[in-house]
Amino acid sequence: MTKFAELGLSKPTLAALKDAGYEVPTEIQLSSIEHVLAGRDLLASAQTGSGKTAAFALPIIDCLDEPDKQPRALILCPTRELALQVAGQFKLFSSNRGLKVVTLYGGTGMGDQIRALKGTVDIVVATPGRLIDCLQRHLVDLKNVEILVLDEADRLLDMGFAPQLRTINRYVPKERQTLLFSATIDAQVAYLAQAFTTAPVTVKVQGKTIEADTIEQKFLYVDEFDKDDLLLKVLRDINCTSTLVFTSTKRKASWVKERLRDANVPAEEIHSDIAQSQRERTLKKYREGKFSVLVATDVAARGLDIPVISHVINYDLPESPHDYIHRIGRTGRAGRSGTALSFISQEQRHLVRDIEKAVGHQLGDAPLQPVRSLARRKLGRRW
Repeated sequence: MTKFAELGLSKPTLAALKDAGYEVPTEIQLSSIEHVLAGRDLLASAQTGSGKTAAFALPIIDCLDEPDKQPRALILCPTRELALQVAGQFKLFSSNRGLKVVTLYGGTGMGDQIRALKGTVDIVVATPGRLIDCLQRHLVDLKNVEILVLDEADRLLDMGFAPQLRTINRYVPKERQTLLFSATIDAQVAYLAQAFTTAPVTVKVQGKTIEADTIEQKFLYVDEFDKDDLLLKVLRDINCTSTLVFTSTKRKASWVKERLRDANVPAEEIHSDIAQSQRERTLKKYREGKFSVLVATDVAARGLDIPVISHVINYDLPESPHDYIHRIGRTGRAGRSGTALSFISQEQRHLVRDIEKAVGHQLGDAPLQPVRSLARRKLGRRW
């Protein structure tokens, strides 16, 4: 079994890994680190939960070596949550190097971020919109950037950031190393790679991070109007302590949260209409175990720093098999087991085959769940 020490990482970085409790590299780390250390451009395909952040953070930290006055590494992320998580990993792994990491993201005031940009800055982790704001205000200088990372490149494109990426590209030196990480490599991502990279090495490990022995997956067929009752029944049966429930819309997330609270289930919601400061407070309380059920839209499928989730419940099935994989990848991490339950209404049965193809095995054909009367009798119970 390959160890981190065999990948060419420096002793300080290996010491930081040991202190953080990391021992064995994941497949994406094994496939990527040597190329990054060698200065090659990279196009990597890796799913959520595969350890992709460390796959670029560890070698970047080694390449930067010592602190400097201007940013030498720039990591672009599609969401503030992912930016915060990536920055946290850089800070963790560079704890004994003295490198300064600054996170730039929208949805909050710029005061703290402006102050953080003063003085030495080695690594900038940013969402595209906020970074452009800072560039236009001459708050950050990217002329010394040596390494550019586009994290979750497919999502950056899906969220319409292509124009912002082209703008940022004009501020970054042409002579640089560029790394693209994406859950999928479709035509759009390939075109982006062609525009931003030079002769990139392609690494693909997708489809191997969701293992049957790590995440137990179940499909539960249910009438649309019985989903609330089935959710209550499931939460009672699993005696939930850390459950993430996904809905298709913000309105549904609010609805489900209120129905759970009506049944005395401690629950909170998180989606794009929730202010950033409130989202961070909610996540902090969730990590601390102050409540047991977090109801979310796909804003939480990627990038949230939630170390332990025992169950993921798809109240609504996502339209894309890749989004399904991202969602259930929130559980069953770091060697732990997890459970993913998906509610399948008549209207969404057509999505099942594509998901089974994506995960590589059939997920069964459970009968319709007769739950309405049973769950309603339980509404008055204390959960």
